[in-house]
Amino acid sequence: MAQDTVSARLVEVESMLDRSRRRFEEGTRLVDEAHKILGELQQALIGSPRSMSPEDSEEAASRLLASLKASGGDMPPTLCGGRLAVDQVQRLIRIDGHPIGITEMEYRVLELLAFARNNVVTRAMLLKHLYRRADDQPQPKIIDVFISKLRKKLRNASGGAEFIETIPQRGWILRDIDANSGA
Repeated sequence: MAQDTVSARLVEVESMLDRSRRRFEEGTRLVDEAHKILGELQQALIGSPRSMSPEDSEEAASRLLASLKASGGDMPPTLCGGRLAVDQVQRLIRIDGHPIGITEMEYRVLELLAFARNNVVTRAMLLKHLYRRADDQPQPKIIDVFISKLRKKLRNASGGAEFIETIPQRGWILRDIDANSGA
């Protein structure tokens, strides 16, 4: 008799687990659909990243770039305008049409700055963009090293133009500098 009760209870638990599994799969599908739709909406907004408020920008650029890449959405062939071009297809940085040599990590920093151009990119956003897993993250000051090296390389290649501006207590902004304005 006790064995019948245990068997009945096991069947009941299996049924509950099966229902939970189906709900989980349905929830996962809904989340995936929502991410896809969000990616499509965000892709439509690529041409106007200035529309994000500072409060919403904490991780917006990083999430937008990641979701577009994950969804296979079409990215513009180059980010930025004017003198600086970030070519995402060839993964090259060009100033005035001439490629400059930078490391992979420097490219990824500049890619995020270019993607969010004229908007503040925080240290947390850059760390999340560069180091996906929390246990991989180095000291936050590494971002200062990447920014410093990038500034020097961009300055040398452009004849002294400053593309990356520091916003105290907030982060960095990549400014568009057109050919007519020079340095």
